[in-house]
Amino acid sequence: MKRIWNLISKLNMKRKYKNNLFVVLNVLLCSAIGFGVWILLGKELLPQTEWLICFMGYPAVFLGLFGGVLYLYNHEFA
Repeated sequence: MKRIWNLISKLNMKRKYKNNLFVVLNVLLCSAIGFGVWILLGKELLPQTEWLICFMGYPAVFLGLFGGVLYLYNHEFA
């Protein structure tokens, strides 16, 4: 998360838009990681599309959305 924030903090934007962009990118990245894990492991073991949604959705919501918001709450802005 810190790497994503460091990339976004260099942009010339208002703080509100930086926070929104950070959360969106964090959700998309966590969802992509879940998709990659499903491709590697779940496609053979759990081939149904419901499992793909689970592999992408749970990390996106819990790690991406909630984790990103908690990161912003605990982040010290300079």
